[in-house]
Parts: sequence; structure tokens; C-alpha cells
Amino acid sequence: MTKSNVFAIGDLRVTAVSDGNCVFPPNAYFSGTTPEDWEPHKRWLDHEGRLDFPFGCFLVESAGKRVLIDTGLGHEKMFAFRGGALLPELAKAGFAPEDVDVVFVTHLHIDHCGNCVADMYGNPRPAFPNAVYRWTSAEHEHWQSDKVWLEPGNPFSQKRMIEALADRYEAADGGASLAPGVDVIAMPGHTPGHAGVVLSSGTERAFLLGDGIACPAQLTEVEWSGLGDMDPKLARRSQEALAREVEGTGALVGASHFPGLMLGRVLRGEGRRYWEPVTASLPGARWPAPGSS
Repeated sequence: MTKSNVFAIGDLRVTAVSDGNCVFPPNAYFSGTTPEDWEPHKRWLDHEGRLDFPFGCFLVESAGKRVLIDTGLGHEKMFAFRGGALLPELAKAGFAPEDVDVVFVTHLHIDHCGNCVADMYGNPRPAFPNAVYRWTSAEHEHWQSDKVWLEPGNPFSQKRMIEALADRYEAADGGASLAPGVDVIAMPGHTPGHAGVVLSSGTERAFLLGDGIACPAQLTEVEWSGLGDMDPKLARRSQEALAREVEGTGALVGASHFPGLMLGRVLRGEGRRYWEPVTASLPGARWPAPGSS
């Protein structure tokens, strides 16, 4: 399992932790792709040719505030996978649930909001008791509508979660500030109200994209759509707009399921766009290779 990585964006400190991970053949997520399609992207596969997706979360420290971006899967079940490592990993990194001031969820798919509520089916309560919970108003509206499909046999309900957090929720649409230098950017498509976060300090920037981009290969294979995209065409337009904004600027880009919870830069060479990871910038950081433990 990926452990915590720590890095700096100017005066901002970011701790990336994994709530767990899931491993599967790449065509299970990117339907229609072939082994030949993945040949140029083997660096993102493990030794058995599988994608290893962490349930990534990011704890950002800014001007005395602590913002947790996404909460992973928790003890909920998603297909054959479970999480549950977030709180222990935060503890190892020196953070208690009470230390978090803001929880921002990029979108309300279960593998991003599964740790928002403790004791979901007994006495549901905020897992981060001092935090304000924030996501976009479009996301809030969608998951309370009658259009939401519930997975058979899975008792998790976004509506129940929203009800449990009703007095802690504040909308955070594109442009909203979560803390100094920590701002929301709209990236709809994966879900109706999906959003990412841009971190800014001095001349440095980093983008944390939730499921706006699921795998670095998509920055080269711009037409690949992943499992769960509700509006694949809109998701690809959001992805392309972000890629154009950051390409060649030196800004760092990461996302919830990038291997090893790495950050990197969007570059261009030999007529193609690609993502190149960077090493961590603070003591204690580790950048394990895909497939390593």
C-alpha cells in the first residue's frame, strides 16, 4: 500500500496518503483498450500488466488551516475492494481527525467520500468532528435526485451521508476558497459537479484533480474515457482545458488514482503531450514505483 508522501508548494505543505488501493486489468477501467494500446504506457502498469489505483487523499496545510481533499473508500465495499487506511495513515503522518478544518470532496463517488461519516449505519456522525464539509452545489443536487442509481447489495447511500452532514455542509463551487491559496476549480463531466483544487503560493502552483484525469496515460491518449464518467465528452473537454493551461508551465499535477500518489509536470515532446513525475520536496516523502508496496 502507498504510504504518505510529503511535498511543498511554496508555503503550502501537502501530505498525500492512500486509503487503500485496487488493482485490475487496464481494459477493465478503460474499456476497449488493448495490450498494444498500453505498450507505450507500461510504466503505469505493475509487473503483471495491471493498473494499481490508490484511493488517494491530500491533506493541505495553509496559514494554520488544514484542508483534507477527498476521504477515500473507507470500510465501504466497491466491487471486491475496500479501503479503511486513511485515518491510520493520517495518524502516522501526525494528524488526528480533530485537526482537520475543512473536508473538500471532489465528487461524491463512494471511493472519494467513504470516510466522511463514521458509524454510517448506526449513529452516523462526522468522521472529522471539527470540519466543515464542502463540495459543489451541482454535486450536492445530483446525489439527492431520483436519478441516482444504487449498487445492488451495497447499503451506502450518498443521500444518507448528506443528511448526516447537513449542518456541516457549505457549497464550494468553482472559484471558492477553501483556505489561503487553496481554491476550487470546476471540472464537470466525470460527475455533474466534479471539481478539482488548485494550490497557489508565490509563483508555484499545483493541481489536484480528483477523477478529472484517472491515469497519466490519458494526457497522451486524450480520447480515453474511464469507468464512471457520466458525461465522457464533457469530462474530456474539462481534461483538455486543464492540460492546455498547465502544459509547459512548471505547475504540478496530481490526481486521486495516479500511481504512487505522485505529482508531475505536463510536458510535450516528439509531438505528444505526456506527464512526468517529480521527486518529493520534503523529508519523509517516498515515491514508490507502480506495483511496489
